Amino acid sequence: MTAVVWFILLVLVVVLVRVSGYQSKWKVRQQLLDGACAVVLRSAQLAFAVHHSFQAWVQNSLTQAGLDMQELLQGDDTEAVLAKRQQLSDLLVSLPQRPEHLAVILPEVKVRENEAIGNMLTGEVDDVEVLCAWGLLAKISHMSIYTRDDSLSRSFDSIAGRLRNSKMVARAFDGRTPNICLEAKSQVEHICAHSDSSQPDIHICLWSRDHGYPSIAKLAQELAREVQSGALSPTAITEARVANRLQDLRGCKHPELVLLLDDLPCMSEFPPWQLQNSELIQIGSGERSLGDAVFRALVRFAKIEMRWGK
Repeated sequence: MTAVVWFILLVLVVVLVRVSGYQSKWKVRQQLLDGACAVVLRSAQLAFAVHHSFQAWVQNSLTQAGLDMQELLQGDDTEAVLAKRQQLSDLLVSLPQRPEHLAVILPEVKVRENEAIGNMLTGEVDDVEVLCAWGLLAKISHMSIYTRDDSLSRSFDSIAGRLRNSKMVARAFDGRTPNICLEAKSQVEHICAHSDSSQPDIHICLWSRDHGYPSIAKLAQELAREVQSGALSPTAITEARVANRLQDLRGCKHPELVLLLDDLPCMSEFPPWQLQNSELIQIGSGERSLGDAVFRALVRFAKIEMRWGK
């Protein structure tokens, strides 16, 4: 396609030169410039149209595939289901941009009970299982799941057991058992298909309010003790040092996409330093399921121009 476009441009330039052969040099240059500008504008319009059409096709395809999400990850592994599941995974991977690190803000238990958002979500253990499956389908390497209360950390063992034996998660990973690193506060669980594998297929962190402002207070106390004991100079407390000490995920970049699942635009004390280069997408109770909300957010993110704070 690119070669054809360049060939057409070359032919147009040659024609312009031939036609203007008997005219003055000034007129030739002016016509060449006008022709080149027109070609550039037409090419830009064509590229925009192609990009817009591709995005619309991807969104429509994902929407159609999402209608069968319940069947794709929970139904029997028939040939038709396997083909549709692979199609869905291919579509997700083919998006122009996908987040390497996805953060999801879930409402607290009391909010689930009192708002319509509870119709889209189920239990916390089930929600983490669905999010893990979608992360594997979309080849997302890091996922942070946040609730303001500490309910996720309290359910750590139940979540680890569910992910270890989840057929849904295995189906999302081509029928194989993925390597999962599950982390919450001081707890770390490596759910590995092979004992010799060191690189997880997905790293899931369970966050709560304790990872926000309380962690800042704790760090301030630690730095004060280090300064008092002479182990640290006050001038050595720089922005970079504080950022490194606050880094919760080992070597993980800040999330590019934060998905807020709530009817109210409230961040629920989500750690603000994790929002350095993040795009925030809010999805309320209008979606039928958590899976629908995730792929809708991924499609919207694919069409966003990342400005990196500029």
